[in-house]
Amino acid sequence: MHGPILKERLLQQSRAMFADTLPTLSSLRSAPLAFSNWLGISGHDEKPAARIMLFHGTPRREAAALERQLRWLKRRFDVVPLRSIVTAASATGAVGHKLALTFDDGLRSNVDVAYPILHKLALPATFFVCPGLVDRESWLWTHETRRRLSRLDAAARRELAREWNAPEEIEAFVGWMKELRAAERKQVEARLRDATPGFVPTRAEREEFDLASWRELRKLDPAIVSIGSHTLTHPILPSTPPAELETEVRDSRRQLERGLQRPVDLFAYPNGDLNPEVEACVRKHYRAAVTSSTGWVRRGADTHRLPRLGAPRGVLRLARRIYP
Repeated sequence: MHGPILKERLLQQSRAMFADTLPTLSSLRSAPLAFSNWLGISGHDEKPAARIMLFHGTPRREAAALERQLRWLKRRFDVVPLRSIVTAASATGAVGHKLALTFDDGLRSNVDVAYPILHKLALPATFFVCPGLVDRESWLWTHETRRRLSRLDAAARRELAREWNAPEEIEAFVGWMKELRAAERKQVEARLRDATPGFVPTRAEREEFDLASWRELRKLDPAIVSIGSHTLTHPILPSTPPAELETEVRDSRRQLERGLQRPVDLFAYPNGDLNPEVEACVRKHYRAAVTSSTGWVRRGADTHRLPRLGAPRGVLRLARRIYP
């Protein structure tokens, strides 16, 4: 087949298979490399490092796109449990060409949507769970705050923001709350609940933000899914008082091990935030921990500061993230 015809056919196939991945202008610079890496024909020299991928919610509307990403990762990497990368980083051997999958927050969509795909493809993963929220059947405070703010009209949001000298825009308001000390943040949460007494999540919101129950977590095959701690209730740890910090970090492991009857020795920092006090507390209770900072895991890496790559939507964008 002639070169131009082959090129056009490949482009048509990529558009059909990845219609959910429309390139931006900035992505065009690396499109040839990303496209060739997706095809598996680039001959790209692998970095001498392992990767850890970070996913959050996996709503059903994105199931097909997620499966395409996971199939691509399986073709390109040796997908291993996170513990294998922790061991490799601590040892003298090579760590390259390994990749671990992680899913933060313990959302029900990870169990309903991601887990069946992982099981079908025989891909191991780690789910990081907040057992205190599972007990309460509560959402993460960030998710609830965003949805409650969205119920207020512009004037009511403006009044609330002025009351606290905070930004009016929803994402900026949530970002501002992340900087507050724990007690102050809880006061703002209480005020927001008072301002939205009729708040009832929609079916779509529940599908996106509900957490998995203990029963659902217990049904996960340990050969596929390892469980890690994401604290008890997902606070921003650097702003958490010392006694509460110890409880959030230590007791989350105890509750998970008691509730699931399996060992838990991996930790994910909520929002990726840590300071020396937080890090010391985590080192005391866990074998390893992952952050939200980007990068690769090389031999000799600090196993309590392991970087992760956030998974963007679409395979071509994923290829660009892994091979920038």
